[in-house]
Amino acid sequence: MPRNVLMLVCDTARADAFEPYGAPVGSTPTTAQIASSGRAVQDVFSTACWTLPSHASMFTGILPRQLGLGQAPGGAPHGARPVLDSHRERLLPEVLRRAGWHTRAASTNVWVSPHAGFDIGFDDFEYVRARTRQEHVNREGLRGSLVWAYEGLRARADDGAREVEGIVRRWLAEGTDRPFFWFVNLVECHSPYLPPRPYNDLRPLERLKAAQEARLYLSLDAIWRTCLGVNEVPEEALDRMRHLYARSVRLMDDWLARVLEALEDKGVLDDTLVLVTSDHGENFGENGLLAHAFSVDDRLIRVPLVANRPDFETGGGARSLAEVPRMLAGHLGLVEHPWAGPDLPDGIAAAQFEFIDEHDPRVGIATEQWQLDAAGQAMITTPLTCATDGGLKLMLRGDSEQLYDLGRDPLEEHPAAPGEHEDSQRVARLREALSMPSVRLSREPPAAPAAPAGEVDDLESRMKLLGYM
Repeated sequence: MPRNVLMLVCDTARADAFEPYGAPVGSTPTTAQIASSGRAVQDVFSTACWTLPSHASMFTGILPRQLGLGQAPGGAPHGARPVLDSHRERLLPEVLRRAGWHTRAASTNVWVSPHAGFDIGFDDFEYVRARTRQEHVNREGLRGSLVWAYEGLRARADDGAREVEGIVRRWLAEGTDRPFFWFVNLVECHSPYLPPRPYNDLRPLERLKAAQEARLYLSLDAIWRTCLGVNEVPEEALDRMRHLYARSVRLMDDWLARVLEALEDKGVLDDTLVLVTSDHGENFGENGLLAHAFSVDDRLIRVPLVANRPDFETGGGARSLAEVPRMLAGHLGLVEHPWAGPDLPDGIAAAQFEFIDEHDPRVGIATEQWQLDAAGQAMITTPLTCATDGGLKLMLRGDSEQLYDLGRDPLEEHPAAPGEHEDSQRVARLREALSMPSVRLSREPPAAPAAPAGEVDDLESRMKLLGYM
């Protein structure tokens, strides 16, 4: 049984971007090799379609609404900190730290940072704020546009992967006399999908087009407009995004290969459970959706979970990322722990999403700014809840129920006809899951505290870089 854990979250990486889940051979050779000697768990689902609630579930074993983190209190990372602190005793790094593990983390995502409270329980937390590739993406005016175009043409900078690799190598050089739990979040395949060369293998003119398309279509406002049917992204632009997204996933796969080699050289790989997963996926025009907003479709919530050891036990049927703490405790032989997993029927996973309440004054602003019709207004105000066993998905849009057969309708374009599957025990179990308080509960998030002095500008800058503002 291994003493150590390296947990890598490839932020925004959908499952089918990896070879063990259907990507072409050569897409992710390192992950494929890990799966061949270990295992790639099928039918694993995030609890939400974006970073904060998904990671909160991964660290606590609780669904987002039950935590009070269906959305960020106050709309900013610091609003999550008091919520996570109130659950300190069940946070994954805190439990492992108390049990004797040396806990360290490196993250390139502002939503998984000390700002948001994710440093709680870690002996060391290194937040990497990459200041290179995206510094100019939101700059206005001719100069800003030219600087961004030049960066897109050069394609030299990454989003922090190189710096995080140096951090992990430093951890290895420092050594430890205790078992370690190392957590890493990399945002290399998050929008705007502009990896450095050689991963960005487009010709110069195509690189310029991709950089310009990032400014046009991948700001938060532009993404929402697309999802709401106000904007349309040209298919040529989507093709470039898909290609560079796949190349960005390959960058992270190669990053993992070098880190594994470093672990091997240090003589600790055989004693380390390596776990590769994601917090959510991404859309590239499917059903008119872009990035990860206003949906809990399979492209967004079905994620990879690859372990380098075949004895990593997960149980049968669909699994939730909220079960990761329990899975790790079992594999590490941790007897006393607070995790039973979410309160769901075995083999069922659930996901949740909510944007703003129908009475929120921002509804009027959004309606006027984006010229929304009634359907658009419903899309931004209707909470989404789904339960899935990997083959059937039962969706609640508010109180309206829709059933999808994912085998026949993988894009979830055509809900099953009324009465279809109605006698199925599978549907009954999905309904049972949706009726559970932890799934249906909609809790008003606690008021967000004011950000500490000096942090507001930094938070806003980083959120803009990741397309959250």
